[in-house]
Amino acid sequence: MPTSDVTGPPQRRLDGVVQWLRRRPVPWDSSKFWITQCGVLIVMTVHTILLRVLPEQNMAGIPAPLTSSLMLIPVLYAALAFGVAGAIATATWASTLFVAHWIFLSTEPSIGSHLEIELVNIAVLMASGIFVGQRVEVEQAARRRTEAALQLAAVAEERYRGLFEDQPSPVIVTDSDDVVIELNTAARGLLGSAAVGRVLGDSLGLTRTELFLMESPVTVRSATGAVRNYVPTAHEIDVGEGSILVQIVLADVTEQCRRQEEQRAFTGRVLQIQEEERLRLARELHDDPLQQLMYLTRTLEEIAEDPLLAERLVDLVGKGRLIAKSASTAVRTLILGLRPPMLDDLGLVPALRQLIENVRRRGELTVGLKINGPELRLTAELELTAYRVVQESLNNVVRHAKARTATVTVTFGEHVELTIHDDGRGMPPVSPTRPGAHAGLGLIGLRERVSQSGGHLTVSSRPGHGTVIQVSMPTHRALPEDTLSASVPDRPRRAKSQAPVT
Repeated sequence: MPTSDVTGPPQRRLDGVVQWLRRRPVPWDSSKFWITQCGVLIVMTVHTILLRVLPEQNMAGIPAPLTSSLMLIPVLYAALAFGVAGAIATATWASTLFVAHWIFLSTEPSIGSHLEIELVNIAVLMASGIFVGQRVEVEQAARRRTEAALQLAAVAEERYRGLFEDQPSPVIVTDSDDVVIELNTAARGLLGSAAVGRVLGDSLGLTRTELFLMESPVTVRSATGAVRNYVPTAHEIDVGEGSILVQIVLADVTEQCRRQEEQRAFTGRVLQIQEEERLRLARELHDDPLQQLMYLTRTLEEIAEDPLLAERLVDLVGKGRLIAKSASTAVRTLILGLRPPMLDDLGLVPALRQLIENVRRRGELTVGLKINGPELRLTAELELTAYRVVQESLNNVVRHAKARTATVTVTFGEHVELTIHDDGRGMPPVSPTRPGAHAGLGLIGLRERVSQSGGHLTVSSRPGHGTVIQVSMPTHRALPEDTLSASVPDRPRRAKSQAPVT
């Protein structure tokens, strides 16, 4: 049989009062508390003596209301000093003394009206102590919370200050007007302490807007003259009333930039050696094997036309002539792939026309060429880079795109811009786990070539809608079209004794 809860509302209220009192222990170990209790006893003793000396003030053995009013002083002091527990204990002690006085020290019968007045005074005494003590406890709790919050804020401030000052990267704090208001140790070493209070652009050489518009790392010369490279990041902090602070962190990437420059220089040197080797092979193939094959072809033609040639050798000589001619064509095609002589002799546009014509002859792709703007002779480096971009792009279209047509557009101006567009199947979408997985070595090599020439390459593609490769390179070293190639000192030239390859 389940037990029922026999605890009634009075018992629960009593338990609540007990718990409330337990949370407010009486300060028995405080000397000030006991001094206050002694003060209550002194007030009651003095009152009793006065009643004995002045019997007309006895009022039938009950203390006068003035005495009970004076008891408010120690009760309120206890409430202010010790809270509710101290006030209740002091008021209880005063009430006990009143009752003891009525029972043991009163010599006249109590008057009912006076007794009621004193009971009311005792009740007021107890209520005043509890009310004031509770207010005091509320204020003390609020003060403790405030002190705890201030302590936590001080700890957080100390931690932030430690992180701010010990941050190895320069940290700059500015207001909304780009005026520097704070620097950490690294930033003071970079910009100097005089930068505080000045506009950021005066110390850094760049405004905040310019700082984050730059795509490359920012180069900063420190107060000691050292040059470092940084990548900036910014965080806005709302400080209220519409004001903001901006914290700028400069991550030092000097070592990474140095390594990238070394890698870029190494890659450029590899490309240069590769092109030099291609040029050497093209010249050697032209000067020796191709010339010998052409001589062999002419010789076989002369033998085939000789009337004294035996009938049984006519077909054999004819087949040899076709084989020699085919070999000459193959070597000529190989030479054009390695380094087309027309690129060095006549420039980019004629070389592209020859390249596109060779692609058309193979019958694998229909290619159109569009020229915008006045044709310019570029530096040998730019012409070679542009030619390789078109050559590799068309090779990729033939091998992978399964396209029917392609268009090459060359635009001359302050920049030479190349656009190669095809109607093939396009590139597959980029995998999030393998970004750039479809970017083959040829495309990576083209990016590096273009980067070496100071330009940039972009690729846009959608499956089933073809691919567009766009390249832009500066032409600040371009020469007019009618300038002789001999005036370009860095342009490779073939020996005059070499016959042009047609």
